[in-house]
Amino acid sequence: MSEAADIEAEAAAWIARSDARGGADQDPQLAAWLIADPRHRAAYLRLAHAWERSQRLARLRPADRSIDPDLLAPPRPPSPWARLRRAPGDAAEGARARRARVYRPRPVRSLATAAGIGAAAILLLWNALPTSSARDYSTGAGGLSRVFLADGSAVTMNANTELRVHFTAARRAVTLLRGEAHFSVTHDTQRPFEVHAGDRIVVAVGTAFDVRLEPGDDVEVTVTEGRVALLEDRAARSAAGEPPLQTLSAGEDARFTLKRITVQRLDSTQLFHRLAWERRELSFDGQSLRQAVAEFDRYTNRRIVIDDPSIAGLEIGGTFRALDVGSFVAALRRAFGIESRVTARGTIHLYRVGDVTPVRLHR
Repeated sequence: MSEAADIEAEAAAWIARSDARGGADQDPQLAAWLIADPRHRAAYLRLAHAWERSQRLARLRPADRSIDPDLLAPPRPPSPWARLRRAPGDAAEGARARRARVYRPRPVRSLATAAGIGAAAILLLWNALPTSSARDYSTGAGGLSRVFLADGSAVTMNANTELRVHFTAARRAVTLLRGEAHFSVTHDTQRPFEVHAGDRIVVAVGTAFDVRLEPGDDVEVTVTEGRVALLEDRAARSAAGEPPLQTLSAGEDARFTLKRITVQRLDSTQLFHRLAWERRELSFDGQSLRQAVAEFDRYTNRRIVIDDPSIAGLEIGGTFRALDVGSFVAALRRAFGIESRVTARGTIHLYRVGDVTPVRLHR
């Protein structure tokens, strides 16, 4: 079997597992498999889209789930045994039977033909009907969710994320209200895919990228496949021909603040760590302790409080399980000598010995 066929078989197996779980697709192993190779994600999306179409066709069956196998079959000639069983001399009954055979099948054949043409027309127009209503999706603390949109595109949402999808016949638009999401966009040159985050818009035709909306409406965009253009929201509304603020290609990461744009190129290792959240992991490479604590707060209801301001700026490195706060706290103790105390409400306080009074520790 070829490598491409192997990938298709693996993708089909993952989709079967997801369907068996009722579509609750939150397997971290699947997330790791998807990010390991762009061909994995492409095969998965292609087969998932085909599976969704087959489910739509299944819903066209009658309410009682029955299908007449002879609905479109041509009329069968009368059986010779029926003529032999007819009573001799019953001419009137024979004439009525002949009239039934001659005249009744014609309207049935016409109805069957019309039904076949109508069904074909419905199937051809099925995907041409625009989806004009908005739909919201969200995740809570520790949540990780993957949804497939009407055009076959896939969205993987990080914890504490909310977005709104609004598709029409002319455009595909998604508004990231909070949090972070990775988009794998189905190619469609006639309907560009727009992600609105803060006052920025990420525009793609068919590619894959990650968008993160931070407090203060700062936006971070990481491109994993293809190219995207970044626009200002007001410029996009006022002038369709307005040149983009920035164009990013695969492997590039951009951070947008109110005052400037910072672009950097990521190698494969950095990109792997940047999307660690898809595997329910948090990867740090020089982020401050304050930033690391903010990340953990997105995944757990247990609050982490830094009681000593002098340790808030410590640079953190390493990869941790997003839901395993205990391992993170233990690593802080080993690396920096930072102690912790847990209150009755479950709040974790971080401090250095002698820096915090017992009263503060037991708040």
